[in-house]
Amino acid sequence: MIDPELIEDLRRLVNALRRPEMPEWQRDLVRNVDTDLVRDIVADHRHPIHPAQDPSARVSVQGAGVVKTGDVGPQHRPVNAEATTDRSGWVEAKSIDSWRAPGLEHMDRMMDQQDAIDRAARVREMAAAATVQRALNPAEPKEQEPKARGDKKA
Repeated sequence: MIDPELIEDLRRLVNALRRPEMPEWQRDLVRNVDTDLVRDIVADHRHPIHPAQDPSARVSVQGAGVVKTGDVGPQHRPVNAEATTDRSGWVEAKSIDSWRAPGLEHMDRMMDQQDAIDRAARVREMAAAATVQRALNPAEPKEQEPKARGDKKA
């Protein structure tokens, strides 16, 4: 009689010779993922995915409102004077050619005010600089004309 351990060793050797050495990641997968799980995943993907329902199929929720089309319902008024509407309720938007961002006029006024403040500060700086320059470089006294001194030699 043949030893069962010997038969098992021979079986392992034959299996090792039949398949080439697997990379480490494949060995990890074989060792860690159950065969039944792989079989279930394959079986799930063999069945086709159900196609989307026909668009003409209607679903109605009990208690939900009914959608009506056409001229049923209130007529829409234009949102603003420049917009126009038709019986469907479609509103044409006003032209954006003359559009300005809301609040832009306020920002413009604030910037104009800051510009005036900056100009006034610059004038004060220039006046102070001119005063300092005059103090550092005093002008030589000019000689007065003879008439201004009271001489009559002119």
